[in-house]
Amino acid sequence: MINLITEKTKEYLSVPSVVGHEKAFMDYIAKDFESAGFNVFLHEGLISVQGQEPNSLIICAHLDRHGLISLGNDEFVYAAQYMKEIKYGESNISSRKQIENIAKRFEGEHIYAYNPETGEQITHGTIDACYPNMINNDALFHVQGIKDLEQNIPLAYARQASYENGLLKGQIDNVISLAVVYALYQNGYQGTALLTCEEEIGKSWIHIADYLNQMDIKTSRLIVLDTSPYNEEEIIEKGPIILRNRDKSEIFNAELVNQLKARCNSLSLPFEVKDEMLLARGKDISDLGSTELGRLVHETNGRWSGVTVQIPTLMYHTSNETTTTKAITHFYNFLHNILIEDKI
Repeated sequence: MINLITEKTKEYLSVPSVVGHEKAFMDYIAKDFESAGFNVFLHEGLISVQGQEPNSLIICAHLDRHGLISLGNDEFVYAAQYMKEIKYGESNISSRKQIENIAKRFEGEHIYAYNPETGEQITHGTIDACYPNMINNDALFHVQGIKDLEQNIPLAYARQASYENGLLKGQIDNVISLAVVYALYQNGYQGTALLTCEEEIGKSWIHIADYLNQMDIKTSRLIVLDTSPYNEEEIIEKGPIILRNRDKSEIFNAELVNQLKARCNSLSLPFEVKDEMLLARGKDISDLGSTELGRLVHETNGRWSGVTVQIPTLMYHTSNETTTTKAITHFYNFLHNILIEDKI
């Protein structure tokens, strides 16, 4: 199963999906799941995949990734900031520290521009620097080797994923979750999967809410898959299942979270509850991070809820994000148990 997940992760990363420009990847994913014999439906901002029991369980994963957007005139900005401004009208006020953190993720990276409709590569270049001057508080990047690129063309990381010595490396957030979803369907999952766009700009909850509303689905048992950032290598070496009682916005389904904790114990799988760990280290609730599920619960006044199940990684939101065979195995085995073997 590890081989299927790692190979699917690498395959999916070969198709660009910069936030706001996910169409080519959505088409690819839809065709991939359809060719495997599953029911696939395209909606605004998400793909729904359905097994033989679509109303039994709903899992969620994300389709988009970070990248850059061309402004024309050889100017490039961080896609996540830019898309929030032009699509949702949200002003972006970035601190110098945030700009520096963004710059560290991209400087020196080989990237390529692609046709947002087809995913076809247009031209390649290398990010030279992120300048301290900004346009409307957006970080302004300089890219060597790319000239005269028209406005609103996305640019994706060119570095592909690698798997060796028990380490999976690449821009694996959010692709590894999609690979796991594919593996779950191949091995008997019969519920629904909602694969969403715009998670990296905090808007994927809108697409989930619209879908659930249109389908007249009422549930507090959504299971949202994702990666979870860490700085300590020992975490990914141990490979715990990462659970949360809440994020900075809202409390999740406490009963279901407790069921997941109990199931981890019964399966002798290591797990960590991230909010409990952070609060024990002296952090405040405002430091707990923001998740798709927290936004959904908060913005809909608790109409829908559920839990998150996450896999720990290092070097979050870079093209070298890393996790381990052990972490992937624990993550998949846990999901296989609660979704297929002994449904939660």
